[in-house]
Amino acid sequence: MKESKFVKSSLIVMMFTIIGKLLAVIRDSLVAAKFGASYTADIYNFSIGIVYLLTTISYGLTTTFIPMNTEYIEKKDEASRIKFVNNTINVYTIFTILLILISIIFAKYIVLIFAPGFKDNQYVFSTTVNIVRIMLLSLLFISIQSVITGVLQSHNEFYEPAAMSLVSNIVFIIYLVFLTSKYGIYGFAWATVISFLAQLIINLPKYKKLGYTYKWILNIRDKNLISMFMLMTPVIISTSLIQLNNFINRAFATKLFEGAPTVLDYSNKINTLAYEVFAIGIAMVIYPFLSRYAVNGVTKEYKEILSKGINMILLIMVPASIAIAVLRVPLITLIFKRGAFDENAVNLTANALLFYSPAMIAYGLRDILNKAFYAVKDTKTPMINSFIGIIINVIINIFIVKYMRVSGLALATSISSIIITVLMLINLNEKMNGIGLKNICVTFIKTLLSASIMGIIINIISIYCMNTFGNNAYGSLISLLVNFVIGLTIYFMCIYILKVEEIYYFLNLLKNKRNKK
Repeated sequence: MKESKFVKSSLIVMMFTIIGKLLAVIRDSLVAAKFGASYTADIYNFSIGIVYLLTTISYGLTTTFIPMNTEYIEKKDEASRIKFVNNTINVYTIFTILLILISIIFAKYIVLIFAPGFKDNQYVFSTTVNIVRIMLLSLLFISIQSVITGVLQSHNEFYEPAAMSLVSNIVFIIYLVFLTSKYGIYGFAWATVISFLAQLIINLPKYKKLGYTYKWILNIRDKNLISMFMLMTPVIISTSLIQLNNFINRAFATKLFEGAPTVLDYSNKINTLAYEVFAIGIAMVIYPFLSRYAVNGVTKEYKEILSKGINMILLIMVPASIAIAVLRVPLITLIFKRGAFDENAVNLTANALLFYSPAMIAYGLRDILNKAFYAVKDTKTPMINSFIGIIINVIINIFIVKYMRVSGLALATSISSIIITVLMLINLNEKMNGIGLKNICVTFIKTLLSASIMGIIINIISIYCMNTFGNNAYGSLISLLVNFVIGLTIYFMCIYILKVEEIYYFLNLLKNKRNKK
């Protein structure tokens, strides 16, 4: 892979993701203003969480489909590849329809298991059951989309998949601005279904342009399909455990106080902003190339691009984690503090976010490490580590929640995430006979030192700005803008002085492009 192409693809994917996340922030801000930290918000967050839990099956399919389709692209003819894709779509769609029907029938029991605190309020419980049933219809569109995005990524087409969040959030914002007062939470549930349909639609033109056409092919005995389903089972389990971990935290939160699940959810959403913008974008671009190198047995290139990807994530996620921890109050104030979301909700969310922030680095590394294992068709190691993580999280929750409440749930998540990420690094290093751990550790230390210096300075500036301009949306905006410019400048100066290899790499790329012009 040409390095310039990798960087260009990563940057464009990040651009689409940033726009999508900005719209997501607007969406969440509108949700907070309309519903606050209340049972209505809890119902929506729980219901969409159920959908995300079940979409881990689709994630598992996409993840294992990409190496399989890459192998078809590299070693087989076009007709057999199109046949394999259509067979996958048809078999998986039938499975999804059955899953939707079963889940709708047993929706009441799903709510009882994952939100035990809701059963004490009959209105909240019955509304949640109804909303879950509506949102489950989204799975049909997600299932088809999971195959089509897998096709696109295996052909190194990343832009449409990256733009999906942008499209779905536009649907949400239109509903929240114009229709919430008339149709309420039920209308929002239907808007969720429409948003996933929109995600599917934007991928179709590129899919057809690549030469894929739909055909009714149904062969559940196809050996490649069976092989893919065998590989995806551990992926589904490990990804489901990550989502299940969120549900365990929500289950603990439902027993604390009204709005506790929403406080936990909002703090986690802010915490994962940088991860979803940068780390997922980098992993999305790298994964097809890792798969291609693995299929062709090119180990050296596999290790090089993996090491570069890990270091890029560290360069972004470490300062982002520290900045979000330091600027958590102005950040939450600017995004959420309006309407029903009051000062108390801001403080509760900020406290949880402080303890969530270390997990951001672990999330970013975990995502690319998972992809590295999947590329070499090892889906069991990430699954085992996910089991370990969820056990650690539950144990810490049991002992800490009574003392730290929502903040304790966030801290437990951070600790468990860090532990399993370190374990995965060690496992992958052993499996691949070295992945450049020394270089990765040196980059991490230099990045942490640079980000810490930045954090100290922006903390002082933030306190000054809030005291000068007020603890409100205006003061928060001034604080964030000033700290973004100064913090970014200080951070880049520090990593340049400390001679972090990747910063010189990027500067040389920019220099070469300028010279070509």
